[in-house]
Amino acid sequence: MTVKRRSNSQDVADLASVSQASVSRAFTPGASISAKTKAKILNAAAKLDYQPNIIARSLSKNQSGLVGILFANWDHPKAAEILKGLCEAITEKGFKPVVQSANTLESVDRAFTDFLSYQVDGVIVFSTSPSANMSALCIRSNIPIVLLNHTAPGINASIITIDSTKVGRDIGNALLERAYKRIAIVSSDPNSQVVSGISDSLAETVNQTQGTRIISERTGIHGYEAGLQTIVELWREDVKPDVIVCTSDYTALGILSGCRHTLNINVPQDLCIIGLGDIPAAGWTDHDLSTVKIPHNELVRTSVTTLISKIETQSMDPESIKLDAKLILRGTIKSL
Repeated sequence: MTVKRRSNSQDVADLASVSQASVSRAFTPGASISAKTKAKILNAAAKLDYQPNIIARSLSKNQSGLVGILFANWDHPKAAEILKGLCEAITEKGFKPVVQSANTLESVDRAFTDFLSYQVDGVIVFSTSPSANMSALCIRSNIPIVLLNHTAPGINASIITIDSTKVGRDIGNALLERAYKRIAIVSSDPNSQVVSGISDSLAETVNQTQGTRIISERTGIHGYEAGLQTIVELWREDVKPDVIVCTSDYTALGILSGCRHTLNINVPQDLCIIGLGDIPAAGWTDHDLSTVKIPHNELVRTSVTTLISKIETQSMDPESIKLDAKLILRGTIKSL
């Protein structure tokens, strides 16, 4: 049996009566080529069962066409949606995503070692960051890094996150307008710069009014059951705020359930509850939870656009982009 020779770009060019360069443009996303010529080339390629040689193209362009995605927070309520959005946006830009999962600093650095072996053109990291040494190695290798929904002082990386200072200020102003006085903050990750940004800004805002203060801060608390347990503990310890601000909607919903079904606390007259994330359940009629809507789709698009720009311009200069997150006031806060 004779093995059929694999078609190449010159074969396609000959059949379509175009130049080899036109064939290359037809298979390059965003390249300048008329719709008519592109259709003719794709038709010829289909007849010849031709597929472009990605490896050869990457060698000629000195790019692999690969973008690493490091995912570290699978408990995030939008994890699947965020990963899907990243993969689709990267593909639309003409690159191919390579996904790794890690949840410790050691496994994060191992994943980055793999990315370096794959010769990725850049890396997007969700909710974690590499060590300073690994980050420096990426910079020396001209591999830009974008941190999504996370900040890391000392890491040479672009940062795409929400404006946590504005979020804290917006929450503080809403509470002051309604004369709330005793505020508790319940957060999940005490090391998160986003969480600390919200907490610090909230405290700075409310401390400007005499008699209003932060009376309790609980950290390392995340999830419905943890929220339910926290509200019971606060009341048992006679720490009775009139506001609880949570850095997770799931935690806030657990607190809300404890108020209604365990402690018989009137929400919002006796206690205001504010979450973060605006998960679908937050808007359900039975919950009607006040929260902060995070623009996940915009965060994803901005992260990909920023990284691809770094790759194409060969820029290693980090950027910090902060997007607005909207405070949504529902039934767990008093009306004005």
